[in-house]
Amino acid sequence: MRLNTVLAAIAAGLLLAACANSGEKRAGVLPPYAAPERITDQAIRADFESMETLQNRLALLNRGGAVPTSNYHWAKAQCWLDMARHNYHENDRSGTIESALAQSEGLIKSLEAKAVPAADTPLIPQSVKLRDDLWEGAAGFKRHPQFACVAAQVACYEVQLVWMGQEYREGGWRHANPYISIAEQMRSGIERDLAACLPPPAPVVAVAPVPVPAPNPVSVPVTERLVLSADALFSFDKSGRDDMLPEGRRKLDQFVARVKQIARIDRISLTGYTDRLGTREHNARLSQTRAETVKTYLVAHGIAAAVIQTEGRGSSNPVVMCPEQPLPRLSACLQPNRRVEVDLAGALTR
Repeated sequence: MRLNTVLAAIAAGLLLAACANSGEKRAGVLPPYAAPERITDQAIRADFESMETLQNRLALLNRGGAVPTSNYHWAKAQCWLDMARHNYHENDRSGTIESALAQSEGLIKSLEAKAVPAADTPLIPQSVKLRDDLWEGAAGFKRHPQFACVAAQVACYEVQLVWMGQEYREGGWRHANPYISIAEQMRSGIERDLAACLPPPAPVVAVAPVPVPAPNPVSVPVTERLVLSADALFSFDKSGRDDMLPEGRRKLDQFVARVKQIARIDRISLTGYTDRLGTREHNARLSQTRAETVKTYLVAHGIAAAVIQTEGRGSSNPVVMCPEQPLPRLSACLQPNRRVEVDLAGALTR
């Protein structure tokens, strides 16, 4: 699989940006937060159900490798969905979520109908076009004879260009700069992979050697689970990239090294959990953000963003049940429940 550099830093700067906003957008001005009437259980549930439905439809398209994750249109649909999901967790009510979901659903419908979707990447109404050089780079990648080698990376790169324009329109250059930096890193990664994909030069010998048939490779399914203690991953009650602890980083680095030994990665699921202390809303948000931060770390270390799914389940599915007792002892007893579960599905080639 040649997608291990997809979106080399797709979300490394996301936590530096301000929360998404609604209202009139002017460059350099941070709009007000979402209107209270849109922050209702019903509205939030509808957004969440829409995203879950699209994710399930993408999984069905990918079932059995029918539409591989390396497909340009499948990867773009996934990255539009990731953009919507990130803005959902930032409580965005500017229309960005709806616009990104519409782009994702349009691509999914075409793939389900076995039609060829359009290859362009339109700006959503909440975005503006920035950095012509980055957009021209995307067009050049799509004309390259080895485009198929980096198709998924280019698809997500184009979504990132729209995303950085949306952040600029929300809050000006201070908001947009981290997203621009991500796009620049993605462009460099695509350039490196294109160079590696170039066909070897033709031999100069007059007579080509007789080819020796290679043995047919055998694909062996592989599934793995890794449970990471949240206390080893993050500082207490924290979830950001800068809050990650050395022990957690070391374990994630070991996981990355293992992933790069697997020939094909179909899916990596990251599920965050908390203990029962704290409110339900706080725990749901904390578990989701921790899962997304782990995804950011994995993508920055060369794992394709398109194959990684995140979910926060708060205090559900506890590993241990602890009786009521003084808080320090109760917190220590509940420690196994604070975790991030990593499930991998793929295949080895023998």
